[in-house]
Amino acid sequence: MPELPEVEIFKRYLDSTSIQQKIIEIKVIDGRILEVDESILINLVKGKKFENTYRHGKYLLVNLKPKYLMMHFGMTGDLEYYNKIEQDPKYSKVIFRFDTGFNLAYISQRMFGRIDLFDSIEDFIRTKKLGPDAFLMSFEQFKNSIRKRTAIMKSALLNQNIIAGIGNIYSDEILFKTKIHPKTRINSLNESKLKELFEVIREVLNFGIEKKGDLSTYPNNFLIPHRDKESKCPNCGTQIQRYEISGRHGFFCPTCQKEANI
Repeated sequence: MPELPEVEIFKRYLDSTSIQQKIIEIKVIDGRILEVDESILINLVKGKKFENTYRHGKYLLVNLKPKYLMMHFGMTGDLEYYNKIEQDPKYSKVIFRFDTGFNLAYISQRMFGRIDLFDSIEDFIRTKKLGPDAFLMSFEQFKNSIRKRTAIMKSALLNQNIIAGIGNIYSDEILFKTKIHPKTRINSLNESKLKELFEVIREVLNFGIEKKGDLSTYPNNFLIPHRDKESKCPNCGTQIQRYEISGRHGFFCPTCQKEANI
């Protein structure tokens, strides 16, 4: 599933291709991904321009003045900008046609992506009950969001109401780099460990953005290339272990990430 780094790449892609072009037509190929009535979407978007974009967590919002178009990419979402003479991309669900002769396709191979409209960014965050953005939040916002929480670390990082943007893969990497066991209670972390966790969250997400979300390019000293129970820890050589929490599986090093690590 696209996590924050991948959605940031989508944002930058849309910014570099589709901003300030007049939308002359919207083609809805599969309305099942819409969380807004199709006629309302078409009437509101047609004739407008994508003014600018904003990303919060795993969501991309596009300013249409006055409304905001929300794109959530589910597990297989993508965007493709292409000339109108080319064939529409496979698995396109909604296509925005511009007066420049180019198109932007919202693609979703499976049906987990969503498109919706909101009055404002604040309205969107409030409706979705999202925590602060994991990449843009300050340390104070981070502390305020997790204050009095008793959840285990893996669940806390995945909970979008606490921190928005982190998913399964990057949460494993964050815990690995901070040497925190996935089942450590978040309220057991002292100030120093919280600061380290905050900084590593930013580092891991920034590295993901730099790598354009391509996990195959990660160096050997990251956990990501070793997220397999047949692999060994790149730091100590211990067998990587697989675990499951609330229906979500992950990987960790039982030697580097001991439960009593702080």
